[in-house]
Amino acid sequence: MEINVGAVISAHRKQKGITQQALADFVGVSKASVSKWETGQSYPDITLLPILAAYFDVSIDKLMAYDAQLSSTEIRRIYTSMKQAFETQPGEAVLKSIRNLIRRYYACYPFLLQMGLLILNHYDLLPGTSQTAKVTEYVNEARLLFVRVRQNSQEAQLTAKAVELEGYSLLLLQRPGDVLALLGEYVPEQLPADSLIAGAFQQKGDLRRAIATSQSGLMQDLSIIMSQLTNYMTLLKDDPNRLAATYQRGQAIAKAFDLATLNPAVWLNFQLAALNGFAQQDKTDEAVALLQEFTHVLAATKMPLTLHGDAYFDAIEPWLEQLDLGSQSPRVSGQAKQDLADFVLQNPALAKIRTLSEVQPLLAELKQVSGHR
Repeated sequence: MEINVGAVISAHRKQKGITQQALADFVGVSKASVSKWETGQSYPDITLLPILAAYFDVSIDKLMAYDAQLSSTEIRRIYTSMKQAFETQPGEAVLKSIRNLIRRYYACYPFLLQMGLLILNHYDLLPGTSQTAKVTEYVNEARLLFVRVRQNSQEAQLTAKAVELEGYSLLLLQRPGDVLALLGEYVPEQLPADSLIAGAFQQKGDLRRAIATSQSGLMQDLSIIMSQLTNYMTLLKDDPNRLAATYQRGQAIAKAFDLATLNPAVWLNFQLAALNGFAQQDKTDEAVALLQEFTHVLAATKMPLTLHGDAYFDAIEPWLEQLDLGSQSPRVSGQAKQDLADFVLQNPALAKIRTLSEVQPLLAELKQVSGHR
């Protein structure tokens, strides 16, 4: 933690127009001690902080230039910095930095939520003897941050996010009973806030903001329904007809909104879920066709992945900018393509597909675009 108490003491002393000797006499230390404080060579004893704060008529936090809260811009900057650190530093060093920041801002609940999310998105890059050990240690560490936010934050929206992320953590930890106890057994009814906000702007005569709000809601709903279809397909390995129907409907949505360009991350994950399902059902032709399409889109996808609009969603930039992380991807960019390619290159369910002669050029292309050697 950076402590700037010396600079604050110096500024307040000069503002009061007193000498280092006068301050030293009042506090009961030598002039040399005050000089060392102000030049950063040493810090005042902790027992002197209340005396100094009272003398300058400031709080101890202000005396130490410490603020327990961070702005949304500062949180986003720190998240981005820590995410990028995974590309240049060992996991041990990044983890140490994350934990130091968490201790420093343990009362800043929006920050704790984002640090928990950072850990969830990168626990595989942190030190550990095995993937199972990493999940056990780091996912639980993130979960405890979400629990703290849920129990202490007074912001309803922040608490709701913490509950959802806590549930996700519990699922990764294979604690299904705790997930159901936390979230319930049925999907709660939801009132679409975007429609209400858009309606309010419309009543105020601000059609531009009403359209932008509706576009933002549609964009978010589109990502959610594609993710839901992706998850649904993972449940349908024993139901070929329903898997095919789900894939066809998802493809129709993806084509209608040009998801391969608009949101390639969502589209690529949808394709992988379908590829896995078709491979498990021995639908070789469908799987190969899917793999060809997937490989070409992955090769064409530019990094870093970011959220953005297009000709249809042409008014969502302000909404994207106010998101917790802005338009950036929560996952370190250098790993994104490799993670997607690894699903094809290492997934046991695709072992048979990988032996096909017509698939070999695709596998070579995947290795190339993802940086594999």
